[in-house]
Amino acid sequence: MKQSKILKKLLNTTTITEKTIFVISISGGKDSKATLIVSLPLLLRYVKSHQIKVIFCDTNWEKDSTYNEINLIINKLKDFNIELLILRNEKFPNGMLDLIKYKKSFPTRMIKFCTEQLKMIPALDYYKNLYLNGFDVICLVGKRRDESKDRIDTPDSKLYEYKDYSFLTIHPIADWTETDVYSLLDETWGIPLSYFDGNKRVGCDECFQADLKSISLMSENRINQMEELENYLLQFYKDRKYYPTFFFRKNKTFPEGFAPIREIVNYAKDKYNFNYFTFHTRALQFLRDKLGQKALRYKFVQFGYVPDKTNFSKYVNGLLPVPQKMQFDVEYLTSKFLNSKERLELLTFQKLEYLEKEENSTKCDCESYNLL
Repeated sequence: MKQSKILKKLLNTTTITEKTIFVISISGGKDSKATLIVSLPLLLRYVKSHQIKVIFCDTNWEKDSTYNEINLIINKLKDFNIELLILRNEKFPNGMLDLIKYKKSFPTRMIKFCTEQLKMIPALDYYKNLYLNGFDVICLVGKRRDESKDRIDTPDSKLYEYKDYSFLTIHPIADWTETDVYSLLDETWGIPLSYFDGNKRVGCDECFQADLKSISLMSENRINQMEELENYLLQFYKDRKYYPTFFFRKNKTFPEGFAPIREIVNYAKDKYNFNYFTFHTRALQFLRDKLGQKALRYKFVQFGYVPDKTNFSKYVNGLLPVPQKMQFDVEYLTSKFLNSKERLELLTFQKLEYLEKEENSTKCDCESYNLL
């Protein structure tokens, strides 16, 4: 199992006492989960289990698969005699629902009040409370430098000092690649389920920054909640020219950018329909992204299978099931053209697909996997 050189080095150079508390923050996503897995064995060499705190800041707006993931982690932590603490902003007991009503608006790219109020404030209040009770707080966060341009300068560690308290933040996997993360997860606790239902990221259900693919996968329950919020906010928008909307989409369909949630979701579903979103469909999408649609189709021409041009697009987008005679060629192309991380994702997805079929055959409830 890959180790964290950053955490090893800092543990050897940091003063650790009985009053030192390590806090590992998780989101239900791959990077925070990898940070947790790689950090626990190292930390337990230096401190006792009660000095390790694992926290999850709940917005009450997460995906069902995220909550399922958190429950799986809770069970894993029992082996280490560690509890997972769920933190919330006490001012907004119902999370995002209460916050939107309080703000009388939806969050936007310019005003991201949800992250501050529902994620940052509960965590910072927790750190402050520990500090004021005499503990030295060290936080472990799953940030990587290769995630984005904004994170390329992520330090190994950083000290945050405020008026009343301070804490040290360590980024144990800052120097890891995405492939490193997926490899560790596949070897150990598994890749979070949210990545196998079409989502590119783990976060709120849905984040206002979500792409159309994620929006197309929204649950009916969440859509109904958003409609209720739209109707509530309309009373404050009577004198304004635009409609209260969670997803701002300015295009030919929505020239003003403001549209009710139901219209946005229907638009997204027209773009991304996953009625046949199986292992082979996902493999085709990986290959399309790698080779391009024309090159991929030409590969099947070489193999002697020439799908109709329109139908081939529907296979890739999950609108039609991948024909049996095409599946062997799909599997061959993935082994030839995809890198290790992409093959690993497909392998894990296939495992989940088989698991769902097995549970369906025994009449078990498999809706939590949300793969289709």
